[in-house]
Amino acid sequence: MHSKVLCVLLAIFVGSLAFAGKPEITNNGTFYIYSFFWQNADFDTATSDGDQFFYMHADIGIMADFGSGITSQVTVGGWGTFGKHPITGAGEECPSPGQDVAVREAYIDFAKLFDSPLNFRAGKMHVLQGEQVFDGGEDGVMGAKFYGSTDVVDYDLAWYRLEENGGCWYAGGVSEVPDDLDLFGAWITGKFLEGAIRVAPYWFWRTTSADMEGYMWEDNPMWVGGRVDLGPIAGLTLNGEVTMMMGESEIDYEDTLLTDMAVDYKGMHALGRVSYAPPTLPISIGGAYVMLSGNEVEYDTLGNPLPDDENEAYESPIWGPYTFGFYKWWPGFGPAHVMTTAYGFSLVAPFDMMSTNLNVINGNIGFHQGPFMLRGDVFLYSRDWVPDGVESDMGMEFALLTTYTFRKTITVGGTAGYWMPGDYFGDDLDPMIGGHLFTYITF
Repeated sequence: MHSKVLCVLLAIFVGSLAFAGKPEITNNGTFYIYSFFWQNADFDTATSDGDQFFYMHADIGIMADFGSGITSQVTVGGWGTFGKHPITGAGEECPSPGQDVAVREAYIDFAKLFDSPLNFRAGKMHVLQGEQVFDGGEDGVMGAKFYGSTDVVDYDLAWYRLEENGGCWYAGGVSEVPDDLDLFGAWITGKFLEGAIRVAPYWFWRTTSADMEGYMWEDNPMWVGGRVDLGPIAGLTLNGEVTMMMGESEIDYEDTLLTDMAVDYKGMHALGRVSYAPPTLPISIGGAYVMLSGNEVEYDTLGNPLPDDENEAYESPIWGPYTFGFYKWWPGFGPAHVMTTAYGFSLVAPFDMMSTNLNVINGNIGFHQGPFMLRGDVFLYSRDWVPDGVESDMGMEFALLTTYTFRKTITVGGTAGYWMPGDYFGDDLDPMIGGHLFTYITF
């Protein structure tokens, strides 16, 4: 039903473009290349593990302005690990689905509908809200949203089709079409004292189902949260965010002899961050705390896990990376920690064991002079929940970041982390080193 509504809206809007005048065309794009490296991710120097590889992203976009508030953005590009021999075709042992050039964004935007602060966008678009509602920045998400901004409030009311599990492959067939994965969201930001105080309550609901042989599975997690951003005095920034998961995952059996199953989502995310950059000094200091809850499991006397009707593990609505402010031009916490996460991307997803069930304490100090910046960080990692008798301390990472921006356009930089593991990983372990060098340009 949602797809039918979107198709009708797109047909109406695209048809209206035929009556527009000659559009004004502007170009835009992004290019970055990262040289990632890591050594001793198993914290044991007796084994040989480590790598250095390149990751590249390049896209080019066209923004067409048709006047009367009607614009369209189309972006094509590719991303991934490249390295295939130009003659033999050998290599490229880590192929990625983004290596072929494809449409990364394509949407139509209607601004100030009926001379109101109401805007509408439909198509494939990027998603970034807060610290952990993020599509990853490579491929956009298909969807539609109403959004806008006034002097006192910003709003974003969206629907995203995260997975199209039917589509043209099933057209005209007799097979039962698998259910799609949809995400609905509302993010409202109230602005006070000329924007010095921003309060943003939000809500997300992700839904899908599957009619399997003998049972029906429905998954409906929900996120309810709020974010506060404060700038009470010049140079001081305070950020706070709390998110609660709710909803349930349910299995209904057709066989009446089997007991239906339901698990309630109870995960929690919390962020607290402060940073201060005195206006008259080229320094900055800051600190942060992040909590991503883990699932508490109880065991019987034989050590077997007991059935549980609650899941306290936190996951993000899109399973995207935890941005942590992109402080090093890449999502995630310390650079060594990032290189232990799935795809080196710090995904807040059930399959990324290094980015979930996690507590992080950060302290940082920086120096900035013109186009040059230097920043030092310390991170303390621990598990949010561990079984009895297991240590939660994951250790400490010291990190250094430096960047230089040429003509306010091209940023080059490098970061490295030295992670000393804690007792959670065992005894008599060795440190890990990880980080990246990079060049980043957007226009």
